[in-house]
Amino acid sequence: MPLIQLVIVLVVFGVLLWAINTYIPMEANIKKILNVVVILVVVLFVLSAFGLLGSIGVYGGMPLIQLVMALVVFGVLLWVINTYIPMDGNIKKILNVVVIIIVILFVLSAFGLLGPMSGMRVGR
Repeated sequence: MPLIQLVIVLVVFGVLLWAINTYIPMEANIKKILNVVVILVVVLFVLSAFGLLGSIGVYGGMPLIQLVMALVVFGVLLWVINTYIPMDGNIKKILNVVVIIIVILFVLSAFGLLGPMSGMRVGR
């Protein structure tokens, strides 16, 4: 990727993040999480643009950046569900356990320790 494209992408990310932080009303905690996620994405993007992350591949070619982003999305969604969706504490515990088991299976499969999960079936 040429340097000018990289600079343009970084400027666009910065302007979008500034506009979201300035003009969209949201809770301070959500803004912090959004800022951290965007900064993490930008850092991983820059590392990938310079070829420091691009050669690493897991799960049949899934780049490491996609695996990290999937884990971040799982974490943010679980946090949002636990914080903002009103439900019984026991149901939240069950939901957390199910999501954590799914994430563990996903990571094990991504590193080839479990095999692809697409062939798994329940029943006949």
